[in-house]
Amino acid sequence: MALSDDVTPSTEPSTGSPSAERGASSSSGARLGWSTGSHRDRPHLRRDPLRVYATRAVIWDVVAVAAAAAVGFILRWTIPYNLNISDSIYVFFAAVVVVSWISVLILRGAYDTRVLGVGSEEFKRIIGASAMVFAAIAIVSFAFKLDLSRGFVLITFVVGMALLLTVRWVLRAWLRHERMYGHFLHRTIVIGSGTAQSEIVDMLDRDPVAGFTVVDVIDEPPIDVTDTALDQWLDEVMARISLEDADTVAVAGSRALEQTVIQKLAWRLEGPRVDLLVAPNIGDVAGPRVTMRMAADLPLLHLDEPHLTGPKRAIKRSLDIIFGILLFVLFLPFMIIAAVGTFVSSKGPVFYAQKRIGRGGQMITVTKFRTMYQGADQQRDEVIGAPDEKIFERYKSDPRITPFGRILRRWSIDEMPQVVNVIAGNMSLVGPRPVLPEELGLFDDADHRRHLTKPGLTGLWQVSGRKEVDWDERMRMDLEYVENWSPALDLVIVAKTAKVVISGKGAY
Repeated sequence: MALSDDVTPSTEPSTGSPSAERGASSSSGARLGWSTGSHRDRPHLRRDPLRVYATRAVIWDVVAVAAAAAVGFILRWTIPYNLNISDSIYVFFAAVVVVSWISVLILRGAYDTRVLGVGSEEFKRIIGASAMVFAAIAIVSFAFKLDLSRGFVLITFVVGMALLLTVRWVLRAWLRHERMYGHFLHRTIVIGSGTAQSEIVDMLDRDPVAGFTVVDVIDEPPIDVTDTALDQWLDEVMARISLEDADTVAVAGSRALEQTVIQKLAWRLEGPRVDLLVAPNIGDVAGPRVTMRMAADLPLLHLDEPHLTGPKRAIKRSLDIIFGILLFVLFLPFMIIAAVGTFVSSKGPVFYAQKRIGRGGQMITVTKFRTMYQGADQQRDEVIGAPDEKIFERYKSDPRITPFGRILRRWSIDEMPQVVNVIAGNMSLVGPRPVLPEELGLFDDADHRRHLTKPGLTGLWQVSGRKEVDWDERMRMDLEYVENWSPALDLVIVAKTAKVVISGKGAY
């Protein structure tokens, strides 16, 4: 359960001259200057050039798996036993195999456009997902002593694997043909200077089958650039990405493009899902998690974006709905008692609604039971003040909290109405707690990445000391959660939340 949250914690430098063949494009971008927006602006989400490939892969994989199940059904049951389609038990088992196979392919990332069309990762994921499905069938069959046909499973697996790999081989041949005529190419912006920049451009343009077309070039920032100038340079890069509708950024290695610059660029590219190509001589790219594959003789670092997408988002949303409804039913008696107690113990409304920052920086309304005297929010600055080393002592002796409100806070009952936000979809069961708009001024540039996912009813720092966790440590934990989310991590946090609520540590 969450804790109570009344807490706080242009000039136009030249961008350099681009290569002659892209001068017009680069000049139009340069005219935007440095005043293209704040350092947290993001380009619009663009259409992935491989979305068509992924869609065709899904359709043909369904056909391939269904065909494999049909072959297994015919060879194992129809021919020797004269079974037909009316034998519902066998047909149902075949349908379960087909649905399970496709579902695992989706969950294992077999249609992730970052790995499609190039390298061996696409085939590895197909083989791994297929092996997982049939290993699961074998384990379930053994554990529950089910009388499943090993012949059907073996035939379906062998035929299905052959058809799936053949489908992808044919799709790749089609993709190579289309790219020779300039279709389905990644629109790429190259960052660098001098020879290194021109070499990257040549490498990407050399072979269209690799899937890139360079649409713009941008000069790298100066050596020892100041933080302000670096933010302005990053603003320019993001503006040029929007202008050219680019989906890939390629970086040529040099002294100026040190680890910090690459790290901040990588963070900027998370939101619009832009791939990052780096030259072989650029080393450790810290920051977001990355996966690597070779493309056009360069290591292509795909930003493994912390915010939840695709199957991961669907899984988390499904868990939020299921457990949100269960928690609402479980919390209902406590909320009725809290509502009555709040109404009779002090003057003012039962509920207190507050604006908070949600996913993507959007404003959401968070509701909880009122635990303070009416009008106490207007006294916050003089009672609590700015975050410092003594803020926790001021929280403990906060005179604005009513006696009944302290009981609600002790057991985190005041936050229970937010389960409605979870069911509605603007909050999650687990995630970074939503901050106040005025707290955004305390954020470093990297801290805004906590908003790549929905805020949570409880979170990592809530189970690590609640209000006794200082601001910097809170931000670190929030970013750690966003970077490393998994269903298992959510379950651990929920289990620890129950323990923390019972102990009451940090609840004031």
